[in-house]
Amino acid sequence: MTEAALGLARVLRDSGAKRIAFLGLAKNAGKTTALVAALGRLDALGIPAGATSVGRDGEDFDALTGEPKPRFRFAAGQVAASAEATWEAASLAATPLERLPFPTRFGAVVVARVNAPGEIEMIGPTTASQTAETAAAIQRHGARLVLLDGAFGRRAFASARVADGVVLAAGMSAGGTLEAALMRARSAVELVTLRAPSPGCEVRRFEGALTDELVHEEAPRRGETLVARDFASIFLSDSERLRLREAGISLAVERPARLLAVTANPTAPGRPSWRPEEFFEALAGVAGKAPIFDLQAGLVRGA
Repeated sequence: MTEAALGLARVLRDSGAKRIAFLGLAKNAGKTTALVAALGRLDALGIPAGATSVGRDGEDFDALTGEPKPRFRFAAGQVAASAEATWEAASLAATPLERLPFPTRFGAVVVARVNAPGEIEMIGPTTASQTAETAAAIQRHGARLVLLDGAFGRRAFASARVADGVVLAAGMSAGGTLEAALMRARSAVELVTLRAPSPGCEVRRFEGALTDELVHEEAPRRGETLVARDFASIFLSDSERLRLREAGISLAVERPARLLAVTANPTAPGRPSWRPEEFFEALAGVAGKAPIFDLQAGLVRGA
């Protein structure tokens, strides 16, 4: 994992982004594994870094495999933000720096500096605004890069309102077949990489969530561009997005995101794994221009 993880860390370092969202397409897609690997290599590169998770990312043990869910491993000097109760159970030593003014079910979010390497179950803020506040606190205490862990279903934390870079974790767990997993990845890449509307085009702006129901009520015309606040505000089904495209209707966003990288995970609990090289090459066909990393198999493209 070391060389591929080092490549990912260099992409993050060189991107100029300060807050980077690791966005998983499904459970077991590998986002936490990728984030933890990047944290470790950022430390090796001498880049001050920190991290938090958006809420609690699932159960302690995988419901299908019974294996422990990935924990966050921090190096000495890195900054972490997690609920108070998680620090008591952590296997690392840390110095509390700041207690943030919003609660979780496991106590207030506490920002701390890690004194010795170790692991912690990360439970962080639950809303986009709280995540932005938490990231700002981590930055105040010296982190040059802040990594944010969360799922596609609660993707507001990955929008340009909070983060200025996105790493998309794609894996076989996102679909029952290879074709379904790739379709999910392609759909996510297209959404995250939506651009601002072209100058002079006919636009129709939407202030809140853009949904199938709303589009049907508004009945857009051929040639129009539907503009949402950001990709996290778009909740159109794949079939509806296809219908709009075929009808000559485009999508755009007021605040574009930056897709920095895509990670590949050819495994899924309870199902046979694909050969890493085969899944990687298939994913490369739908991932656009973003660099791709399989951190377990050591495969890299575009970095």
